[in-house]
Amino acid sequence: MKKSILLLSALALLVLNGCGGIKGLLLYKTDPTLERITEVHTLPMSSSVGFEWKAIEDKRIHGINIYRGLPTDRFKTDQGFKRVGSVGNRYGTHFVDIHVKPSTTYLYTFTTYSFGKESKHGAVLKVKTQPPFAGVSFVQAYKVAPKVVKLLWKPHSNERVNAYIIERSVNGGEWKYMALVKGRLMVEYVDGRVRAGNNYAYRIFARGYDKIRSQPSQVAHISF
Repeated sequence: MKKSILLLSALALLVLNGCGGIKGLLLYKTDPTLERITEVHTLPMSSSVGFEWKAIEDKRIHGINIYRGLPTDRFKTDQGFKRVGSVGNRYGTHFVDIHVKPSTTYLYTFTTYSFGKESKHGAVLKVKTQPPFAGVSFVQAYKVAPKVVKLLWKPHSNERVNAYIIERSVNGGEWKYMALVKGRLMVEYVDGRVRAGNNYAYRIFARGYDKIRSQPSQVAHISF
């Protein structure tokens, strides 16, 4: 019982302190007199989208809510959008959405809020994230023993890369994960799980610090 009371008290404090995550659980009534955000600049990357807008002049405003949806959503009068973040004061003019996927189109809209009420939604922004970055430029498979394959590839030129994901296909089958090779300059992988009479194909994905994968490398083939 004491644990439940403490948990409820902690949640109440988070709401009172204006925690962005808790605001996502609140329901707002619409106040058409509150200032709207009508102009937003966007900067889409492959794994994030940055936003910038002009400072809010309305002194009643306590913060800004950010909503996101998909073009496939069926929405009417702002339905179908999900609140994905909040800026906790009217002086804030930037927000970054890091929960997006490469090569994907999203819809965004913004509101301002004050004492449990929010403005009407601003214009709907259509934003497409950038595709994954270029993959490893060279990869080759070598037979180094009767049942051993050695993969060598060229280090990725992007210094954000910190690992490589190795995938393998056997006899034209589906691609399966084999290993995670850590370090941008670590450019070899040894596969000792091969058998005679099979055809093997390998491909590599570079992975950045943000866990985003590159495009796949060219496919390296080898037969036993």
